[in-house]
Formats: sequence, structure tokens, C-alpha cells
Amino acid sequence: MGNDKEEKNKDFLHSTEDLFPDYEPKLTPDTALDYISGREEYREKTIEIIRNISEPKLKDLNQIIAQFNHYLKKAEEKLGHYIDGNMILGAPPKEYIPSEAEIVVSELGKSIRSILQNNPVENIQNYKMNENIKNQKIKFKEIIFTHCDVMGSGRFFYAEKLEPETELDL
Repeated sequence: MGNDKEEKNKDFLHSTEDLFPDYEPKLTPDTALDYISGREEYREKTIEIIRNISEPKLKDLNQIIAQFNHYLKKAEEKLGHYIDGNMILGAPPKEYIPSEAEIVVSELGKSIRSILQNNPVENIQNYKMNENIKNQKIKFKEIIFTHCDVMGSGRFFYAEKLEPETELDL
């Protein structure tokens, strides 16, 4: 015979599933595209740029560095800002709203890091020599994305600027 408490817990869990029958949990990592796709303040151009940098390859490193430096200047000119977060919708008390350029810089920086981590040092050194890329430090504010599912209200995405800044030796 089952324990009354266990039976009540099973009943509660079953009734909770019945309350939200259309709920589909998000099973993929949260990305910049998830974050910006639901926000009108970001332009279509930003979405296209981020889509194009999704699979970093060593052969594209020089182009990625050039884009990174271009957007880094823009990000320094227009920083994001904090607002009071709507904690009822899963937001942190102070919610960070990054600028478009900050998001692009972060995604390009993550691409550079991925290339450095996924290629042998010898291949990177040969590529740098062939492309005349000097040794340098790549510094950027990494932005990560999370989501919160609020039953009855929807799915909400949030950005967080990591501290300290990410630094890569190239």
C-alpha cells in the first residue's frame, strides 16, 4: 500500500501537468538569437550578422577579427544599460539591456575563443603567419543569455554581462 503523502504528491504533479498542457520546455542552449528575436529594439541586420558567425572556422579568423575590431569601437561608443528587472517574470533585480554592438562583439569574441580552443596551436600559428596576424590580446565583455518560463505568461529571455571581461591571447 502506498503512503498517503506519496499519493498526494503524485496527484499534485499530475494536476499541475493538466494546468499547462501546451507547455513545451526549451531543450536547447539559450543564444543571442533567442534573446534578440523577441525584442523590437534590435534591427534585422544584427540578427543577420549573428546568424553568419554561428560556426567559427580557422579559415575565417582574420575576417572575424576585423569584424570584432569594427564592432568593438561601436560598442565602446554605445554601451548597454540596466533597468529594474520584472522579477515576477523571472528577471534579475537589475536587468542588463546590451546594445546591438555589444551583442555582436560578444558573439564574435566567443567565436574567436572557439577557434582557439578547437584548433591545434601549430595550425593557429601557421594561419597567423600566413595572414600576417600579430600576437595580440582580445578583450571583450562576454554576454550570456538565459530564459525563464513563467506559466501563464510565456518565455522570457535575459542577458547578463559577465565580469571581469574575457581576455584571449591570440
